[in-house]
Amino acid sequence: MSAKLPGKKGKDPAKKSFMERYRETLEREKAAREREKQKKLKALGPAEEDAGAGDEPDETPVAIETPRKKTREEKQAEHLARIYKTLIASIIGIVTGVVSYILVEPRLVAGIQAYTVLAFLIMLAGIVVQRHIFILLKLGAHPMGAKDWLYQGFMTFAFWFIAWTILLTQGT
Repeated sequence: MSAKLPGKKGKDPAKKSFMERYRETLEREKAAREREKQKKLKALGPAEEDAGAGDEPDETPVAIETPRKKTREEKQAEHLARIYKTLIASIIGIVTGVVSYILVEPRLVAGIQAYTVLAFLIMLAGIVVQRHIFILLKLGAHPMGAKDWLYQGFMTFAFWFIAWTILLTQGT
């Protein structure tokens, strides 16, 4: 007679099945969550520990931090800040277009030359100046990412191009 169990053909009885290993992993994770919960309760102190006892079932995972919902006033303030930033980009674009027209004579503008590159550099300087204007007006509460700066740069470029083009074609 062999020492093997009748239901396990050719399998090692010491080797655990997938489900057994999965259950053990779940138990270890549950124990780790419970230890974390106990650490948090100890960190809160005795008053909060008594108040929090029994509130949460054991199966509840560690609380996931959800972002705080913004109040209506906060949303309005952010919206106004975005409007101001767009307005600043538009105004700077128009101003750089006028400055480009003043510094570069219209008869010299023909294709890509040193004068047209100078006008483009003036527009780029306008984009750089925006950051300092945002700091002065305290509009930089939330740091701007690459997407935001791309938008600001495009708005400045568009208004610069339109203003400069209108001024250049005005005399013809």
